[in-house]
Amino acid sequence: MRLCMISSYPPTICGIGDYVESMLKELIKLDSSIDVNVIAEFDAKSDVDRIKVHPVFDRKSYLGSEIVRALESIKPDVTHFQHSFGIFGADERFIKLLDAAKSIDSRIVVTFHTVHSRETIDFEMKGYDVEDYNRIICSYADHVIVHTNSMKKVLIRQGVSGDKISVIRIGAFKFGEAIPTKIAREKLGLPVNDKIILIPGFIHRTKGTKIAIRLCRELSKIASNFKLVIAGWIHPKEFELRNKRYAYECMRLIKKYGLENHVIATKRNLLRDEFALYFCASDLIILPYTQFNWSASGILKVAIGYHRPFIVTRIPKFEEVSEEISDEITVMPDDLDRMVKITYRLLYDDEFRSYIIDKIKQYAEKVSWSNIAEKHLKIYYDVYSG
Repeated sequence: MRLCMISSYPPTICGIGDYVESMLKELIKLDSSIDVNVIAEFDAKSDVDRIKVHPVFDRKSYLGSEIVRALESIKPDVTHFQHSFGIFGADERFIKLLDAAKSIDSRIVVTFHTVHSRETIDFEMKGYDVEDYNRIICSYADHVIVHTNSMKKVLIRQGVSGDKISVIRIGAFKFGEAIPTKIAREKLGLPVNDKIILIPGFIHRTKGTKIAIRLCRELSKIASNFKLVIAGWIHPKEFELRNKRYAYECMRLIKKYGLENHVIATKRNLLRDEFALYFCASDLIILPYTQFNWSASGILKVAIGYHRPFIVTRIPKFEEVSEEISDEITVMPDDLDRMVKITYRLLYDDEFRSYIIDKIKQYAEKVSWSNIAEKHLKIYYDVYSG
């Protein structure tokens, strides 16, 4: 079987690309005969011979025809689209890609990394109602993959048959082996004896960096031996000026609150190896996101992969935390008081902290990339033979 993935791919800085690479590397271990291709953005490349990468487009300016030409050249039996508005835009170009795959008799699988309804969309759809758009995508697909149960329920409510939708979690990421906390901190120049709270990844107006800074201000009233590390910066392919402004507003807020001694900000995006070091160096990960749509979090799965305790907000993106680990480490985005209390407990209550870490380890086994790849492989052969 010849498989073609259409997606971002490393070294492009993108969580979806990391997801695809991790899954495909396990997939080729499970099936020695599958022929794997990836149509990706410029500069993408593979470090594995069996995964052939075709870097032919740029998300900011792609026409669609460059992807179609690559698709027609590969002639895949199964084409798997990793759908993201951030990669493919909110217009007819993605529909045309689906049509092109259908025209060469390729079976189509689509993974939705976000599901929107009319109430959650906060950008312009060009020529489509978003729920109609979702239905059109699913009408082309032989099978649809989502990452959470609520994503499936929303698509069913929008008119998609539940029989063609599978829920497959994002796997637990590890960008290299974990190293001792002390060594990681020494490599990064972080204080060895302080508690390290990490807010990792791209700074975005919906990812709660301002909330983390306010949490730091409140925590400083009851504890002193901690640092908040903001490890990341604006996405290098960020479209929206308001997200760029938000990052600089965060930096000004640190000064406004007089938190320079408690907050460390990289003010740049990190390569994988360095990103992994920050997770190894941390005592606690906080993900105080405010976005309300139906999706899942890759950053959460890095925390799980490195067995680091975390706090998340009680939004659909993190529903699996309550389902699989503990409801006690979820908090409403506007409940700063409870967020501070849970932060303090995870930092200083060893018994509670150990309980949460044990639950995280159990879940990490359940969502290993080998298990995730096996589920994908079954779907590919099901649609191929169907």
